[in-house]
Amino acid sequence: MYASQDEALHAAFPTADRIEPHAFVLNDAQAAQIRQLAEADLDRKIWTVHSAHKGAELLGYAVLDVRTVRTLPEALLIVLAPDGSVRSVRVLAFHEPSEYQPNDHFLEQMDGKRLSPDLHLKRDIHGIAGATLSSQAVTRGVRTALALYQVLIHDGAVAE
Repeated sequence: MYASQDEALHAAFPTADRIEPHAFVLNDAQAAQIRQLAEADLDRKIWTVHSAHKGAELLGYAVLDVRTVRTLPEALLIVLAPDGSVRSVRVLAFHEPSEYQPNDHFLEQMDGKRLSPDLHLKRDIHGIAGATLSSQAVTRGVRTALALYQVLIHDGAVAE
């Protein structure tokens, strides 16, 4: 474990004067839409999207994604700009062998990305040699966060 969720949120939004959690229980239609947009399975229907603010200014959003890589979990904090593009991806915990952990260079490929058909390995994203499962897990996590943004925030469920 590299950072707690609270530490990571404050590091992602150092100038924020408030970070608010928005808890969602996806209905079947939302879950199906997110699954389709993300092109990834959802292992849960309960998600929390954090919004960060400085005064009246929206600084962005963050989603904690925990998923199994091979047999053990990883936890990522996917930070989104107010417009829904990826600002950064941070590894909070990684329990597989360290040689399979995504490095900063790999994670930085996600910066500025939006949900698109090209946001896949071997398209806009170059994999990690010898760590295909880790590369796939991160890419699925980012696609899921972007799909959550599309369905829950862009479509108006979270007030700015």
